[in-house]
Amino acid sequence: MFKNISYLVLFTVFTSVAFGQADPSFRRNQFSALLINPAQAGANAKDEISIIAGKSLVGFTGAPQTVSALGNFRLFKNMGIGTACYNDQLGPITTNRASLDFAYHLKVNKNFRISMGLRGAISNVSVDLPSLTTTVLNDPHMQGVLNSGTRLDAGWGLLAYSKHLYFGLAQPRIFNTKFTNANLTQVTEGKSFVAYAGGDVRLSNEWVLRPVGMVRYIKGLPIMLDISATGTYRKMLDIGLNYQLGSSVGIIAGHEVNQKLYVGYNYNYPLSGLNRVSSQSHELVLRLKLGQGNSSKFQGPRFFN
Repeated sequence: MFKNISYLVLFTVFTSVAFGQADPSFRRNQFSALLINPAQAGANAKDEISIIAGKSLVGFTGAPQTVSALGNFRLFKNMGIGTACYNDQLGPITTNRASLDFAYHLKVNKNFRISMGLRGAISNVSVDLPSLTTTVLNDPHMQGVLNSGTRLDAGWGLLAYSKHLYFGLAQPRIFNTKFTNANLTQVTEGKSFVAYAGGDVRLSNEWVLRPVGMVRYIKGLPIMLDISATGTYRKMLDIGLNYQLGSSVGIIAGHEVNQKLYVGYNYNYPLSGLNRVSSQSHELVLRLKLGQGNSSKFQGPRFFN
């Protein structure tokens, strides 16, 4: 039905994910907790601005690629605000989205805090059907571009964290994607949730181990499990491994260039049959830290990378 077998595989594997949860946080998120959970807004030790670029299955026709820009800021002692915008390409599917997060951080005791976050977002999803070639000449079902128009969305999240541990639960998007010129309710409906936990384990005066585990659930799809462990040397150099159950294995690397700038890289190798056509997936982050730190004396752990 499609131009070649590459497009057929991509569309079959990723359409449910893209329609059910058109959000790059549901692929890899090694460098951004904020994309997953609005409760992360204001939880970092310093205000941050990040640019993240990712490309999966390099050399595969229609391979996913995403560019994101994020800001994470603390307001006062116990409030945070986060912003994110991204462009996501997945075969004939293009997603543009912008969101604004607000979080309130409540002190439970001298060790733990709980953050509650809400998200408001606007998005547009389009599917360029004419870019695909069908076996049926002038197939009426493959004419024109499917477009969702500008749609409002929302999300919520919870985060419990101490100086060395954190636990998160979130629904990054609540509403379904609907198109103005097609009825695809059965494809686009699907609730989704993310749960994760991680922390800092000091191994020596120079090394800290930071394990993270994450479960992602999308209705109608298999549960996704991510596990990673990153070692940090003298708070300057990161090196680690990550594994997505039945999907991919990869390496993580990062360097704290100075107190203001962090550069990170993530390489993934697919474990499924897709490794026959591509063995490269890359993600790069540039992060700028602002100011001298937040106004709270409470310093949480380092979330993800």
